Amino acid sequence: MIKDRKVLIVIPARLGGYRFPDKPIRELCGKPMIEWVWNNAINSKYADKVVIATPDSKIKKTASLFGAEVVITEGDHLRGTERVNEVYEKLNKNYEIVVNFQGDEPLVSAKYLDLAIETLEKDNSIDCVNLYRLISYEEAEKDQNEVKVVTDYKDNAMYFSRNALPAKWLGDKIFKCKAEICVMPMWSTSLENFVKTKNSYYENIESVDMMRFVENGFKVRMIECKDNVKSVDCAEDLIEAENILKKNLSIE
Repeated sequence: MIKDRKVLIVIPARLGGYRFPDKPIRELCGKPMIEWVWNNAINSKYADKVVIATPDSKIKKTASLFGAEVVITEGDHLRGTERVNEVYEKLNKNYEIVVNFQGDEPLVSAKYLDLAIETLEKDNSIDCVNLYRLISYEEAEKDQNEVKVVTDYKDNAMYFSRNALPAKWLGDKIFKCKAEICVMPMWSTSLENFVKTKNSYYENIESVDMMRFVENGFKVRMIECKDNVKSVDCAEDLIEAENILKKNLSIE
């Protein structure tokens, strides 16, 4: 809870993704990846409830071994945020802040999760908060699994894309790109608006949840995560995440 506002953290995860079908239950330093996400979520000082949302019994079985609460959801959700909303509704909408903490973000600490929640709570004019990390333009061009974002002067998202943003044009420019980290606290009313609004044009092209907010005029505030983190979208990412985790934990 933060200032009398109840906080629900939902970790959407599923099997069958075309890039890495079983990634939530693949091991990372001896634990299923989703267990790392769960541990970071339950260490939030604001979390009133943490739930893993999945349509897959295999994920439920894995999660039960480390004591996580699991809600089985429908299998046909187009976006992870819609899966989060199903849990919110099943829990009688009894929360003011709902966090979509995606199951492929094992390196995001409770510290940055809490910073995102604090940023939302302080500003009723925004609908959602999203983390990002700075990456090189070369990395942004190379990896289309990574979602990139451009922001305005108030750090509100203007556009998300799997292509490198912004474009290099008229000569060599040296700048960093912003890569989305899928930790997204939002007001419960914003979540309700998200699911009431039809899938948007650029959302479908980019396959990015947050474009539905942006295209419909809702504010998504971006804040930088300065920790060394890595989203896991493919097998190569899992190796990189494990190397980062070993370094953080001083494991040889």
